[in-house]
Formats: sequence, structure tokens, C-alpha cells
Amino acid sequence: MKKSLLRFRPAEGVLFLAAFILPATALLASGPTPFPCVGSLDVSRFKLLVQPAKGGTPLPVQEVNIIDAGDKVKYEPLHIPPAYRDKAKVALILVAAPKPEAKKKDDKAKADEKKESGQTEESGKEELKEAKADIHVLDALPAKDAETWTAPARASVLGVVFGPHGLDVKKVSSLVDKNPDLIPELTQYAEQTAKVGALVEALTEYQEEPDSDRDLSAALAGFGSQYNVAIPKLDVSATPSQQAAVLLQATMPSLQTLDPISSTPMGMVSQSAGLAGAVATMFFGSPVGLAAGGAALFLNLRTMVFPDSDFRSAFAQPFQTDGMALCAKNEAPKPRTREAYLWMMNVPNTEAPAGSLAETAYLPIGSKTTIKVSIAKPGDPKILPRAHGWELVSAKTHADVPVKVQCGSPDDSLELDLTQTKLPPGEYHLAALWDWEPLQVKGDVDLRPLGDFSKSKISQESADHLVAGTGTVKVELTGADFEFVDKVAMAKAGEKKATPKDLSFDLPKGAAQGDQETLVADVDTSTLAAGNYRLILSQSNGASHDIPMVIHPPNPTLDGLPERANLGESQQTLILRGTRLERIARVTTPDAVWSLGAVKSDDHELTERKAVVKLQAAAHRGDMLAASVFIQDIDEPLKFPDALEVAGPRPKISGVSLSLAQQPDVQLDQGEIPAGAVTSFSLATQNIDAHPTLSLTCANEGYIKSPLVLHPGDRTAAAQLDFSGEDGLFLSVDPGEVGQSGCQLAAMLTTDGVGTSDPVILGRLIRLPRIEKFTLSEDKVDSTLYSGNLTGTDLQIIEKTGWDPKTGYPVQGIPTPVPGSAQEQTLKVELPWPPPSPHAPIYVWLRGETTGRLTDVKY
Repeated sequence: MKKSLLRFRPAEGVLFLAAFILPATALLASGPTPFPCVGSLDVSRFKLLVQPAKGGTPLPVQEVNIIDAGDKVKYEPLHIPPAYRDKAKVALILVAAPKPEAKKKDDKAKADEKKESGQTEESGKEELKEAKADIHVLDALPAKDAETWTAPARASVLGVVFGPHGLDVKKVSSLVDKNPDLIPELTQYAEQTAKVGALVEALTEYQEEPDSDRDLSAALAGFGSQYNVAIPKLDVSATPSQQAAVLLQATMPSLQTLDPISSTPMGMVSQSAGLAGAVATMFFGSPVGLAAGGAALFLNLRTMVFPDSDFRSAFAQPFQTDGMALCAKNEAPKPRTREAYLWMMNVPNTEAPAGSLAETAYLPIGSKTTIKVSIAKPGDPKILPRAHGWELVSAKTHADVPVKVQCGSPDDSLELDLTQTKLPPGEYHLAALWDWEPLQVKGDVDLRPLGDFSKSKISQESADHLVAGTGTVKVELTGADFEFVDKVAMAKAGEKKATPKDLSFDLPKGAAQGDQETLVADVDTSTLAAGNYRLILSQSNGASHDIPMVIHPPNPTLDGLPERANLGESQQTLILRGTRLERIARVTTPDAVWSLGAVKSDDHELTERKAVVKLQAAAHRGDMLAASVFIQDIDEPLKFPDALEVAGPRPKISGVSLSLAQQPDVQLDQGEIPAGAVTSFSLATQNIDAHPTLSLTCANEGYIKSPLVLHPGDRTAAAQLDFSGEDGLFLSVDPGEVGQSGCQLAAMLTTDGVGTSDPVILGRLIRLPRIEKFTLSEDKVDSTLYSGNLTGTDLQIIEKTGWDPKTGYPVQGIPTPVPGSAQEQTLKVELPWPPPSPHAPIYVWLRGETTGRLTDVKY
């Protein structure tokens, strides 16, 4: 915001400027000039400067804190209408400030009196009228020329009288001498004018440069803080006049019916000049909040002393660098009178405050930063904004560089703008000028470069913990100085238009507190899908930088642990069970080597996966080995403390022998065992304990009926199992109870806590027919074949018969039951005559076989 001529707070002295200038109508014909008065009449433009008695560069009066005896007050015209330039004159009025000791005693007496009487703030304004002013009226000089007056005393009130048709100084002196109450009334008016003028300026800037990121209330926050005004929320649908009334009521709660100069009632507010013009017109052309008695007193005096003058209120707006423009309500001149416009401002009349930084201020080069300043005396922060000429002085070279400083909110803060200042890193001190005297803020200012995030990254440990659905993860960033980061957000990678989500974050020492090599941000993965994201770091200069971030899919789980590995095995195949097993890259354990089964590209959400384990020589029985499970794209492995148990050697069936209770009628091939007949097995074993478990099943799927599980000493209708010596087992069983014909009968031994042996095939089950009798008739079927009959059971599985294993003749039809016997059958066959030898045996072909089997049946 621009520096305002009107932003002054009440202080020990008051500068009072009263100007009698040319009629406003003459300005309209003076040619094209800048028009700084929003919604009001542009009256005149000039500079008012102060130069110290001992010499120095003149300063604009609005920047001066003390006008002392001997100081020069310089007037420089910027725009005077040509029609009145040669006639106009300017005079200076000065009211001396009270002596310091007298003021101190007077202030104490008034404070005691106020405390005893319970006097309010509003009634305290009447104290101003009780002051006795030492008033000086200085010479009237031509207004067209630059003029200079010497202050006869430290100024409490200073005024300039500007007359377009000349000026009678005696009448001015008579006015102020005979009416001492005039000065206090105008002092109040000056304070109110400064406040409303600052409001108009703030509104004007907002109208000229609207900001979509803040509303009007936010734009007026600086004004509200400086003048202790609570800015109300404005109704944007209301008219400028209605909004102006709301703002003025908040700014001036005591607004009444008259100002000390104008008796004109409130006029209509222009609708075209916007809210700034509405506030200016409404205030400066209408009531200003003075007591009615005082205003009436001044009106009466004005009529008596200057019956031909029409005094009008005016306010100032900045013009060019150090100039000011007088602005007033645009109204027609009154007959037989001369217009006179009056503007006032306050001089703080205050010594320089003593300020210091509470601690070293670390500031980023190239940014705007706000720092806190501790003030020695209460109330001093209110006048800190009146310092000027701010500089940063190098602690090393003592070189000074101007820096733009703006007082912020609250009053003890300073905003340093280093965006246009080129300074090397290092330690500095903050200095300024209080009028023409140096003012230094004690404490160090450490200028540092903004963080370079080109090499910053998420620490590997943090990256490993970014797993979808696991909750809030503290993500640590490294690789840069993060002290000037003021915002951290995140968004999905590639979604440039998506609104980033702000994240909370922590710095080890706090923001702007020196080197901060780490930053920790909180990322809630509860609702995040796996994928690529970006962390967005913003620094105090508004620049942002993206850091890639990956949210991993949920981690695999393992169920049924521990797995078991046995000593004495070259390697063992295990089946891992759990979830998302395809994401496991490798598994490591002490004293064992793992090889995982391959994963296909389309394998997702695997719940089972093979793994081969090889125990090393250092493994011992009873060891419980921890496993480190490494996951794809994650550096830190998952830990499973009891993953693999080392057990003793597995049980083993080292030999098998069998015997049949009765030889079948049909020959058995090598490795076959008959189904439906009791078979005895002798099993040689190793590594079994006193309670082994024997399991019988079919090694080939599709043939099993019901697995059989036996323990030594068990006896059932179909099987029995007993020990046969220290390392032997005797098994008696009908294999047909376990599986169907074709079943590869397998036996396995299990010892609790150790494991199960490899399966051993006892034999291939086969169901054979039982042939009790064979007859061959004389019924000739053709020239060589004669009809015969087989009698027995299970004859349906016979497909052919013959006298040798190579030549067979199909059976005739299907078996026929024998009357009176539920199981016995007869089957018609055909054989050639004569047989190859007397009492030749018969061969039978079982269904699906290509070679005949020898039987015990003979012709």
C-alpha cells in the first residue's frame, strides 16, 4: 500500500494546515492534470517540507516526527490556477508545544483527575479545550513562489493560510487569539481526517488493483490494524452509499451532525466514483463527530471575523513523490463570499523508539518476510511506522543497502521486502532514520538463500512406510535446507488441475530458525490408493517444487508360520500361504537359503507360492530362524521373527516287502497288488518315534476312495498296524478299501514335530477276476471255434480268452448270474479246438490290456 499523508496517530503535537485557495471552478479550466481526488473536487497541489535548523535534506512534513524551534518549513507550489497565481498569498500559523516538564505534570494531574472522576474516553476529549496555546502567526507570502518560514518554537499546531486574493494576517491573528477553543476543535478534526483519509486511500488502491485472492474486508485489514478499527463484513449487493455508511460508522462511532467548518447537511453520494468516493464525499462534506457546542462556536466566530469567507473542509491525498492534493466536496460557491479550504494533519512530536529483535532473524534472500520487534516502552510500536530510510548494514563490511520496509500488523512487526534487493548471505543489522537522526534496531539479521530442492528426496525409511491403508506416516524429507518452507501439500502425479491437499509438517527448530536439513510431513495413507504422487513444497517467496512420492500397495502377509525344514535334506519344497505373495522379491534367513517359485506376469493376489529351502551346515535341531522378506520397490524388508523351524531328520520308509494271504486265480504283473484281498506289508523305517502315523492314499488323483490313517496297535475290519522290531512296521490291509483299480498305493510316515516322509509306492492296485471252473462244449461256432463257459466272480472285467498270451478271442456277451448265488457268474467264451496240449491253461485279457494273463484254470 502507498504511504499515506494521512496515516498519523495522535501525539504530543499537532500540525494544522489551513489553506484559503482559489475557487474550485477555476481548476476545471486549468488543463489536463492528474486527478488524485476520488469522488471529490481536486482543489490544489503543493509540497510542504521541513528542514532542520542545522541543515540537512528537507523531508516531507508527513514524514517528520518533530518540528523544533529554528527548523525551516518550506512551501513549494505544484499547481496553482493561472487566474489567481499572482494574487494568492500563504501565511503560517504555529502553536507551540508544551514544555516537557510542564506537559508531564499536566498529564499526571489530568490522569489523577480523570481517575477520581471516572471520566470516559469520550469526555476526555474535552481536555483539549482546556489547554492554553502559545500561538504564532507568521508572515503571509506569495503563493506562486517557493516560500520558507522559521519555526519560532517546537510546534504543537502548525497552519498555512492560503488566500487567492491576498491575505490579512491581522484578521488571522485576531481569530486565533480571541478564540483559543478553535485549536482543540480543529485538532480533533485533524485526527478524524487522517483516519478517514487513510480509509479512502485503502479503498482507492483496492478499486484500482483488485485482488481475486482476498475480499474487501481482507484488503482493509492493514487500515483496521493501524487505526484499531474492526472492519465489518460488507454486503456486496448494497449501494456504495450504504456500504460507506457502514464503514464510517465502524471507523467513527461518534459521528454526529456537524464538522468544525461546514454546516452543510449530508448530500447525496455519487454512485459513479465507487466506495472510496462515497466515503470521501459522505465524510468530508458532512458531519465529523464534534460536539455541537464547539462546532456552533466556530461557526459563530467564522461569521464574525470572516463574514465574507466560505470555509470548507478538505482532505489530502498523496500526489507525485512528496506532494499532496487538497480534495473537497464539489459544491457551488456562495454569493458574495470567497471560498477557503481547510486541511489538517498531526505531528507525533515524539522521540525515536528503542527497538530490538528478540532473537536472530533468519530471512530468505529475495522474499518478503515479517519480523517481530520488541519496543522498550509500551505504546512505542504505534509510532514505529514513522521511521524512514530503512537499511540493512553488513556486520562484516559495514556497507549499508536500502531496503523496503513496511510496518505490518500487529504494530510490533516489520515486513522486509528483499525481492528487489541484491544482498549476499551473511549477518546484518537493521537501521533507519527518525527524521534526520539514526535509529537502529538491536539484534542480528541473518540473510540466507532459499532452499534448493533439486536434490531433496524422501528418506528411504519413510518411503518404505508409505503403504496404502496403513494410516498416518511421518514422511521425512532430506537433501536441502527447509527452514523457509511455509506450506506442504500433495497431489496425484499427472493431475495438474487437481487441488492439492495441504499437509501438516514440522521443522526440527521451527520455521526460519537456521539450517533445517530435514522436514517431516504427515501423510495419511488410510484412503489413498497405491500409485504415484507428488509432494509440493512452497517457500516464502511463493515458488514451489515437486518431490516424487510413491504409495505402495498393501504389503504381503504370511500365514501358518513357522514353516518347517528338516536336517538331512539336500533341499525341501515348502508352500508359502498368505496374501499378495507375488510382491515378495526374496526371503533370507540365517543358516538357510531360499529360492522362490517364479511368478507369472498375470499373477495377482497370490495366496500360495512354492519355495525351496536349503539348510546350511550351521543349522541345528530346534533352531527358530527369523526371516527377512523383501518386497518389490521397498528397501526395508518385513521381519518375521519365527518364520522357519529347524527339525530333525524326517521319517523314512527305507524298504517294503509284501505277501498275499492267497494267490489269485489270475497272474499278477510286477508291482501289482490285488484289490479285494488282504495283503501284508513289512515296512523298514528310519527316524520314527514311539508314536508314528502311517497314511495310505493314492499317489495318482482320481483313484482314491478314502485315505486310511493308522497308528501302531490299530485294528479295523479292513486293516491293522503293529511294530515289527525297533525300526519296522507290519501292515495288513485290503488295498481296495483305499483306492480303485489303477490306484498307486502310497504310504507315508509322520512324526509329530518333525514332519512327514516322502511317499513310497507299495504297488499298483488291480482288481482280478476269480475263475472257479472252465468247460468247453462240442458246440461248434465255426470251422475252428467251439463254445465254452467260465464260472466265477468279477468276470465282467474279462475281455478276451485264449490258449496263449498273444492270441485272444472276444468273450460272448456279458456275465450271467448263477441262480441262487448273488456273486457267482457265468461267461460264454470261444476257443479253438484242439488246445495246444492236454490240460492246457487258459489266458485271459482284462479290459484295456493287450497281453493275456495266465490263470490257474486248465482244460
